[in-house]
Amino acid sequence: MSNRSDALIHRDVMDEIAFEPSVDSSRIAVAVMDGIVTLSGSVPNFFEKWGSESAVKRVSGVQGVVEELTVSLFPGMEQTETEIASAAANALEWDSVIPQESIRVNVEKGWITLSGQLEWQYQSQRAFEAVAHLRGVKGVTNLIAVTPLVSPVDIRARITGAFERSAELDAARVRIEVSGGHVTLRGSLSTWSERDAATKAAWNASGVTGVTNEIVVTN
Repeated sequence: MSNRSDALIHRDVMDEIAFEPSVDSSRIAVAVMDGIVTLSGSVPNFFEKWGSESAVKRVSGVQGVVEELTVSLFPGMEQTETEIASAAANALEWDSVIPQESIRVNVEKGWITLSGQLEWQYQSQRAFEAVAHLRGVKGVTNLIAVTPLVSPVDIRARITGAFERSAELDAARVRIEVSGGHVTLRGSLSTWSERDAATKAAWNASGVTGVTNEIVVTN
C-alpha cells in the first residue's frame, strides 16, 4: 500500500490534471479513497476523457483509477456513424505503421470498436490513438488481436532485456511469466507510471498477445 495520504494524492492528481494541456480540469471532479482515484464529471470529447485517466496514472501513490466520466459533445460536434467510420478509416490509412487492411472498424452511437489482427502491440496502440481524437467519438474499444510469432522463451528474454535497459523502472523488482503469448507481471514498483512502463515494455515485445499486470504499487 502507498504511504502517501489520500489528501496528498488528491492534491497531486488535481495539479496533474490541471497541468495536462488536453484536459479542462474545471469539468472533472476527483475523489480519493485508500489510493483509489475516482474521476467524475462530463467532458466534451473522448480524447479528453482518455487524457484525464492518463494524467492520474502519472501521480505517485495512485493504486487504481475508477473512471466515471461521460462524454457530452458540444453542439455542432455530433457526427453520423458513417462520418465517424469514414474518418476512422482515413486516419488508419494515413498512419504508415498501421496495415489498415488488417483492421475492421465498427461505429455505434459514437463508439468505435476496432477489431482484426496485427503482428505488434504498438501497431494496435497506434490504431487506438489514431481514432481516439476524431470529432464526434464518444469512446473506443480496442479488440485487435496480436498474433504470436516467437516462442515464450524468446518473449521472456526480450522483455527482460527491455526492462533492464529501461530508465523508467527497477527491473529487479519485477517477475515475468510467459504462457504461450500471454505475459504476467508480478512484483512491486514505486509509482503507477513505473507500473505502466512495465506494461508498455512487455507489450512492445514481438509475439505478446496479452499482458496481465499484477504488480503492486508501493512507496
